[in-house]
Amino acid sequence: MSKCSKCGKEVKENAKFCKSCGGSIESGVSLDEKKARVLTQERPWKKPLTIAGALAIAIGVAWLGNSLYMAKRMEAHPMFPPHRDASARLMNATPIVEQGDEVRIPLRTLDDGNAHFFAYTKGGKTVTFFAMKAKDGSIRTALDACVACNHAKLGYRQEGSMVVCNNCGMGFRPTDIGMITGGCNPIPVKKSIVGQTIVLNARDLEDGARYF
Repeated sequence: MSKCSKCGKEVKENAKFCKSCGGSIESGVSLDEKKARVLTQERPWKKPLTIAGALAIAIGVAWLGNSLYMAKRMEAHPMFPPHRDASARLMNATPIVEQGDEVRIPLRTLDDGNAHFFAYTKGGKTVTFFAMKAKDGSIRTALDACVACNHAKLGYRQEGSMVVCNNCGMGFRPTDIGMITGGCNPIPVKKSIVGQTIVLNARDLEDGARYF
């Protein structure tokens, strides 16, 4: 027989707890104290679970936000199949020459609402550009190239009412041309309307040669 170290009562051999006080024979810790210790050891798990839950919520919110952003972007810039025929850019462009340091296009050329492509050559370098009348009646002129995809030298095409980058297939509304720049947006070219003529500065086209 041995004695409980807490109350001094005799206990059986190999007993783990004292029947009188409930204390541990090995450590002298009561059953209530042992339960409290176990509960205390379990508490630290609550913090990681809380953090994991917060992270899961944050990831869910981020995913939802990204999905809404991509949906909005796809609505603004629908995607089309790319056309990677390098020869199409020059085949679809009408050759045009300067007149006294200016390039002139009859305004009536754009009455059909389509994008009309032109090719201007100077010093052995050909620069293609396009002009079109948007639905709001405004005239938009831009290089047949963008900052992001100009390395492919594929230019744009028209799909319905959209102007489409042939390299990546991203579509753009004509009313955005000149208003939104960078990325795959067509690089705008300054123009003026003189009477019934669209006038572009030949120097502006020559400066755009670095994109071709």
